[in-house]
Amino acid sequence: MVADEYVEVDLDLWHDRFALHGIDLLLRGGGPDGETTDTGTAYLRRSDLWAAGRRARGSLEEAVTALYMCAAWLSAHPTRSGITRRFPDFRVPRRRDGSRWQHTSADGFPLVLYEVVDLVDSPGEALNLLKYGAPWGRGAGGVPDLGYPLASLYLSSLAMAWSDQWIVPVDPAGVGTLIHAGWTEVDSFSRLTPRRFERYQEVVHTWAAQSGVDPLVVEMWLVRAWHERCALNSPWAASIQVPRGRRSP
Repeated sequence: MVADEYVEVDLDLWHDRFALHGIDLLLRGGGPDGETTDTGTAYLRRSDLWAAGRRARGSLEEAVTALYMCAAWLSAHPTRSGITRRFPDFRVPRRRDGSRWQHTSADGFPLVLYEVVDLVDSPGEALNLLKYGAPWGRGAGGVPDLGYPLASLYLSSLAMAWSDQWIVPVDPAGVGTLIHAGWTEVDSFSRLTPRRFERYQEVVHTWAAQSGVDPLVVEMWLVRAWHERCALNSPWAASIQVPRGRRSP
């Protein structure tokens, strides 16, 4: 169910933006007949993100591609948030301080994008590395234009291939459902930190173990539950209420 969660993405629009910003990158998705395509409207599934995460280890180019695939999926999803209206540019300037060690590629993409694979067994540390940079005194900054929803979706994709532990994405709607259910460690999504993100992982995993399902299924339900509750509480609820015995699409 999670693997088949898909969105429609305008690949031509993304490629035009890449060209405008001087980024040499090509995204691919599924065509209407199941073929792989890099033009027009394509379908991106969560399983496509997992496959991209599998290719990201050891290759910064593949890691950048996986991150932009996550960004495209997230920006096209009707019930998820985390991508700003402007085009996300994940590059940073290279340092010119004479140091032999560089924290970015020649194109400006932070090396932490594929280095983080070695930390996916510790979600809080991995998220901290992506957002704020290397914690080992090397002075590397984090990845710009990277909020918690996108960073966590990227880590989730990496973990599917390179960790025995599930990492579930974090979305304002999912956190809102947990708060509504009584979670008091975070009072709003804006107060999220890498440490609280790790606690969020623990809470979702606990719910999953008690329910006998995968943590990714619980996360999907948290997001859907928030939007279903908002719809029922809206002024137009009378016209969109779901009949008993049926679930909303």
